[in-house]
Formats: sequence, structure tokens, C-alpha cells
Amino acid sequence: MSNTLTEQNRHQARKAYTPDLGEFLSQCEVNYLLLNQLIPELFGDLSQKLTGEADEKWVLNARALELKFVLVETARYTTTLDLFIHSPKIELLKTEKLIIRLYHDAQMLEVMEGSGPGALKAIYEQSPGSHKTVDEKRQVNRFIGECLRACHEANQAKVANSAG
Repeated sequence: MSNTLTEQNRHQARKAYTPDLGEFLSQCEVNYLLLNQLIPELFGDLSQKLTGEADEKWVLNARALELKFVLVETARYTTTLDLFIHSPKIELLKTEKLIIRLYHDAQMLEVMEGSGPGALKAIYEQSPGSHKTVDEKRQVNRFIGECLRACHEANQAKVANSAG
């Protein structure tokens, strides 16, 4: 019995990771919608609302989190932003820089580059000494969703407190 379980575990370990495209796209759509609610001036007719200058920035705060978005580039259907994630209350968390792109026609937000050089790949090969997980891109997009959700909840709490 234990030999059969061990063989099944080995087979599963060798089985290649297959990304769940539906889950990934859903996360990108949710991230886009959350950011749209938090920073509406990034959306709609961008030519009217943004000057396109590199110094435009927006800061969102949650209890132990600060997100700073800096405009990099605007185009007809996309907006590219640098995203700096900082936790002033957690000294061990260094400031992370990500490059994100908003696809306005598809209403999606995707993390293009993470910490370290180069674009994030959909799948990474696992090798000894590798610092990235197999599903790094999915995890980073999910993390951005969690950060945006925390900022959204903090924003909702501020609105509720000011009304009451």
C-alpha cells in the first residue's frame, strides 16, 4: 500500500504544472475593477484626464500597507505604471517594485515585471537554486489583488466612519 502511494506521489511531482488560464484572467479582471474603484482617474477617456507626464502618482494606504503608483506610459488601449509596495509597519518587508499594465479594452490589470530583471514568465522551470516558484506570475497577480482589496476595505471603512 505505501509503495503505491509513494509511486503516485512521485508521478504527481513529475507532472508538469499547467496554469489555470481562467483563474488567471479572472484575477486580472478583478484587479482592474478594484483599481478602477480606487483610482478612477486612471480610467475612461485618458487623454482628457492624464497629462502623460512621468511624475503623476497616486498613493493608496491600508492598515499596514502603502501602494504608490507612478505613471510610466499611456497609449490608446493601455496604461503602464510602476507600483511600489511598502509596509511601514513591517520592517522585514522591503519596498517591492512591480511594473503593471492596464488593458482598458479587455479591462484587465497584469503584472508585467516583478522584483528582479525581466518580464515575469507564465511558468518557471524548477531547478536547484531557483528563487522563483513555478507559478510566480499567478502568485504575484494574486498578491496585487490582496493588496488592492486591503486598500479598498480601508477606503470603505474611512467612508463609513466619516458618514457616521
